[in-house]
Amino acid sequence: MTVAYHWQYWGLLAAGLTCWGALPATAQREETISLQTLGYSRSVVLQGASPEFNLGIPAPIGGLDPSASFVQLRLDPSPVLDPESTVRVLINREPVRVFSIGQLRANPVVQVPIPDLPPGERFINLSVQPFLTISGDICQDINTGNLFLIVGRDSFFQVVPRIPESTVADFFRPLYNQLSLVVPADLSPESAQAALWLYSLLAHQFPETPILWTKGSGSGPRVVLESPDFAPQLQRQGSTLRVAASPEAIRALAAEWGRPGLLSGSVPLNSAPASAPIPLGSRRSLRQLGFGDPTLRGIGTQSLLLNFDLAQLGGRPRDLALQLNAVMTSVEGRLGDRLNGLVFLNGVLLQTYNLTGRTQLNESLRLPSGLLRRANTLELRFDYAPSQGSCRGALTPLTLQLRGDSSAFSWSGYEAPVGELQEIPALLEGSGQLFLGDPDLLASAAYLLGALSRLSPQPLLPTLQLLSEPVSRSPLGDAAWGLIVAGPEQVDLNTPIRLGSQFEILNPLNQQAVLAVQPEDELGLLQYFLLGGKPTLWLSWWGSNPTLAERLSRSLADPRTLLASQMQGNVVTAYAAAPDLTQVQSWDLSGQTYQVRYPDRLDWRLLLWRYRFLLVIAVALLGAGVAWSLYRRLARLPEVPTPPPQD
Repeated sequence: MTVAYHWQYWGLLAAGLTCWGALPATAQREETISLQTLGYSRSVVLQGASPEFNLGIPAPIGGLDPSASFVQLRLDPSPVLDPESTVRVLINREPVRVFSIGQLRANPVVQVPIPDLPPGERFINLSVQPFLTISGDICQDINTGNLFLIVGRDSFFQVVPRIPESTVADFFRPLYNQLSLVVPADLSPESAQAALWLYSLLAHQFPETPILWTKGSGSGPRVVLESPDFAPQLQRQGSTLRVAASPEAIRALAAEWGRPGLLSGSVPLNSAPASAPIPLGSRRSLRQLGFGDPTLRGIGTQSLLLNFDLAQLGGRPRDLALQLNAVMTSVEGRLGDRLNGLVFLNGVLLQTYNLTGRTQLNESLRLPSGLLRRANTLELRFDYAPSQGSCRGALTPLTLQLRGDSSAFSWSGYEAPVGELQEIPALLEGSGQLFLGDPDLLASAAYLLGALSRLSPQPLLPTLQLLSEPVSRSPLGDAAWGLIVAGPEQVDLNTPIRLGSQFEILNPLNQQAVLAVQPEDELGLLQYFLLGGKPTLWLSWWGSNPTLAERLSRSLADPRTLLASQMQGNVVTAYAAAPDLTQVQSWDLSGQTYQVRYPDRLDWRLLLWRYRFLLVIAVALLGAGVAWSLYRRLARLPEVPTPPPQD
């Protein structure tokens, strides 16, 4: 069976944030939170005799109205299940409803009321616990593969607060369908940097919500950037949050979002320090990665899915190892019971363990770096097979718990960056620099920064600098990474594609052009390269339409497209396939997959690659000729001297 463990760490702005300024009274507002909104793009399939699905969301700060709050679930059972099998639904570990499979077949959509929460309870925790059988013989039923229940992705919570929410913290609790950042039409360099920071923070705080960059005014839920001297710095008015364009106010929000969810107090704006990464060394425990102490309980096949990305590890680790520490109930092998453990990384089986008769697992396992991706899934699978004589009636399920503080990833160092988009944003740590070629490109820069910030463990807050002259050498200085948003004439660096003349992307296997760009074509371009050994991204365009750069960055910043997490290679291109459609494609132009050719330039490296076989033959023939000449000179038989004539 598969046990789903998902921890939703959102709503990180604390309950104690104070709302500065007078706020109008707001009416009681219901909030609908679907599984799709929480990141479940597919329905959840629970397999086995006693699987379990757990999910938690923060409770309203002002309390919960139990008369109007409920969870609506769509539960689709396997068609061959015994109608007397049951599904138990718990709220905060208390059983609320029990449904039979027969009831769910008649109506798979059920509503479960959310009872009044006990004092001090900050979360609404949902548990779905099926108890499934087909014939009553659990061993036989498990082997059929037909013990399953589907929790539909259209299931949702409807939460109504008891007291209307009105503080600044409340603004960040709801899950909006769309959010707007409203900026003034004319921005000073200081205010422009504040606007970029605020967009980065919003993108990081609302990873599933599209955020629009708008000028002048906006409608619906929105965050408005005010002047630096706006008082009282932070102010909520219904679905509008007003923020002063000052580093203190934005750093205060950034520092507050990094605290444990709903636990901190008010923020003194005048004492919020500049955020800096805290070095954690070459080790991350499961608890530090947000998994707590994962526990599973049941019969058959059970899995713990631990999702992590390279950004959480600070880069691509070298000599990555996994330390597993777990305690479990003993499985008695003398009776025929068996327990096996398996470890998978991104679907590849790495190790198996015979756990029959053991109560502890304390093992260290090396994880091959070649299997690591930007986003990774570590699956710990445990197969508990009871003996045939115990398959009917009540069985004692296996209980296993990982120790989150001692189970950890460790590594010896980091691999050097190789200039591939997959390693971003794991390398975007520390201070960053953003170079802007024109104030009109501010929206493009904001969308790009937001796309990267969504993938980063911390929001990115780079220093903004307007370009006064073309960039021809490394301008990063002490910055650890850089972003450049500028036109092709403003950058003269050794990038994967050198703009300024037509180019083609070739398949080196058949020398066919898979993309040919002419001077009259229009194209958006995002290139990743190492500038002085530091990761650098350049957002630009080909042709005369800079809006294509904005369309590219806006497509990457839209969480509904998932394009940012799918970037491959070192170059991303975009062209307008239709008025409302942007065609985005990634390319590996490092020379291993595709190559770049400039028809109006002589590229000796490409010529060498194209005619490498003829060159090898020519060199071989020349070498053979030289060898034959040397042989004729040095390997001739010595001549016998002619004896002088005798008198």
